[in-house]
Amino acid sequence: MASSTPVSGVAPRNPSAAPELARLEVALSALMRWSESKYIRAEVARRSGCDIPSSALRLLEHFDVAGAMRVSDIAECLRIDISTVSLQLRQLKADALVSRLRDPSDGRAGVIAITERGREVLARVRAARCELLATVFTEAVPDELGRAADTLIQVQDHMLAGMVEAGYVKSLD
Repeated sequence: MASSTPVSGVAPRNPSAAPELARLEVALSALMRWSESKYIRAEVARRSGCDIPSSALRLLEHFDVAGAMRVSDIAECLRIDISTVSLQLRQLKADALVSRLRDPSDGRAGVIAITERGREVLARVRAARCELLATVFTEAVPDELGRAADTLIQVQDHMLAGMVEAGYVKSLD
């Protein structure tokens, strides 16, 4: 029987959550802390040649997955103030990483979409992260990494479907 205490020794502290969900939350939080740590962010910027704030990078990643969205929908989906989104988008637009397009469902409105340049920047950042992951997982068995990736992709799919179901995004097709 598998223990609910991870190898790291950090046990989930939420006894009301299903043990599997509590363990998943601890693991996802650890991944977020790693990826957003000062050292990792600086190293990703150095390796990719792209030093953009993590909040702007999250927006690019969001557009890459969810597609073009209205500014108000972005703010609602990410649960941040529309003025904060507008401020973040201003720099992304200035760097030609996103652009404003006419909303296909309402020609009077606009949507924000990632540009080809934005996708290129995102690809360079992801490649730099992969290089760093390779240094962390030098001892890992490739099959284990594959299973972990499959599981995390399944988690992402469930989360994205939940966003659609909650009405945060219209569709992910």
